[in-house]
Amino acid sequence: MIRQATAEDRAAIQRLYEMLCPGEPVRVIASRIEEIADSPDHYLLVHVTDGKVDGSVFVSFCPDPMFGTLPYTVVENLIVDTEAQQRGIGRSLMHRVEELGREHSSTKIMLQSQRSREGVQTFFAGLGYDSDHTFGYKKVLGDKREPSF
Repeated sequence: MIRQATAEDRAAIQRLYEMLCPGEPVRVIASRIEEIADSPDHYLLVHVTDGKVDGSVFVSFCPDPMFGTLPYTVVENLIVDTEAQQRGIGRSLMHRVEELGREHSSTKIMLQSQRSREGVQTFFAGLGYDSDHTFGYKKVLGDKREPSF
């Protein structure tokens, strides 16, 4: 089952993000999950099997001045628990992303993946995502650590 994340999923999402970015200062906050859930333009989706969150993806719809009022979609932080991989969970999450994109009349879906994750590259190519004609660039701004509260 795929659903919008709730504040109660905070620990499970924290664990998944730590799998996605080992060694990074990941800090998932319940109030941020609630903020995302309240937004019509952002979705933090979780996949649940037998009551356990085993996958997640974050989706944002961004205003695009190029095509009238139509947005484009950005996908971030797609992760499936290492113990649950190869069961179609990532595929199900991405199909839900595409459904949401169509519901929002999105013009395109954009995402990035680390070059070192070759299995992920194959996964996205199998879903029809093309990396042959575009480059993705990013620049990390500042320190990712927030002050302690």
